[in-house]
Amino acid sequence: MDSPRPARILSPWDLATLAGVLALACFYLVLLPSLPDPVPTHFDAVGRANGWTSKALLPWVVFGAPLFLWVVLFLLGAVATLLRGGTGRTRALAIDPLRGLMGLGLCLLMAGCLLVPSRGVTALFSGLLALFFCMVLGIVFLVRDAWQAIARLPRADHYRGGIFYSNSQDPRLWVEKRLGLGWTLNYARPAAIWVTALILAAILGVLLAVFAVVRH
Repeated sequence: MDSPRPARILSPWDLATLAGVLALACFYLVLLPSLPDPVPTHFDAVGRANGWTSKALLPWVVFGAPLFLWVVLFLLGAVATLLRGGTGRTRALAIDPLRGLMGLGLCLLMAGCLLVPSRGVTALFSGLLALFFCMVLGIVFLVRDAWQAIARLPRADHYRGGIFYSNSQDPRLWVEKRLGLGWTLNYARPAAIWVTALILAAILGVLLAVFAVVRH
């Protein structure tokens, strides 16, 4: 078994967000004189602008979105490290690639938004495509690191596929996750199936509601 990785809060993946922010800052300074005031910063489903921001407030939008997401994901990893030490950091380690790549993706999306006045809606959809690509890549690395972290954990006989907990001798419905933060269900309990179905139904309901709003 591999020795556990040393506890750390920052990750090399954070350099992706840092590079994105620095490149976006340079891009912003170059484009700023040519941008209209106010600048279109919100768009409907087909790319038409329906929200604008003044140049005075524009930096809060352009840099606020990627930095806010990075801070939220950073705090999740930091809390795991501080509360649980090296073990907690190993459990939260899979967040690192998603944090770095999502920050980079949002920087690319903001760059696309800045190009809309001069390049049109194509720049917006190019930014969305870049964000989607970064998100998918982050999820791929997240899953890879999650499986590697699971392999370093002590063997647990009651986990199916290393992820789904099923122990008929355990009376608990909710148990602490082996990886990451929070709890997971004990699928040896019949109620776990109903809880899972309700969660999936709620997610589906939210997606359908959002789709209905967008269509109207």
